[in-house]
Amino acid sequence: MMKKMLLAAAATVAAATPAAAQTLTYELDAEVAVKCGVYKFDGPTVPVNFAELSTTPSDTFVTAAAGSATYRCNAPGGFTRTISSANNGVMIRTGSSGGAGNSIPFEMSHGGGSGLGTGGFVALTSNLVTNLGGSTAFLAGQTGSVSFRVAGVAAALGGNNAPGTTVFAGDYTDVVTIAVVAN
Repeated sequence: MMKKMLLAAAATVAAATPAAAQTLTYELDAEVAVKCGVYKFDGPTVPVNFAELSTTPSDTFVTAAAGSATYRCNAPGGFTRTISSANNGVMIRTGSSGGAGNSIPFEMSHGGGSGLGTGGFVALTSNLVTNLGGSTAFLAGQTGSVSFRVAGVAAALGGNNAPGTTVFAGDYTDVVTIAVVAN
């Protein structure tokens, strides 16, 4: 009988002792892909037309506003922006390989804060490379204006006041590209 009482008492004590605490852990995880680029609301190709240059004196610039470009980047290390000209800063007459009488130099200006600005008009005779650090400004998006300028091609009047140009007649083209790569 005593044995039964001891077993009953031990069972009562065991029932009154709380069990060891149990825990449940949730390990949360998410991915955010890199989104880094330069954008314009009306698409990735922007026509810039200087129109007829043969009546504009060669010491006068014609400026063409090309709207604006917005940069957004969520890469913690920021991004590298490269502005390049396919013809190294000159428009070349279609059907020619450029050179004397077949090319018209131009310049570009890019405005904007957070390091976007070029500080005025610059020639694109080589790539313009800018490293821009990661910042909340680029998470929100930074916008800068873009403009191009070219000098007219009307030459000084010749003998008997004959008008002329400094280049051959034709269509002159180049392609300027702004590329953004996450660091």
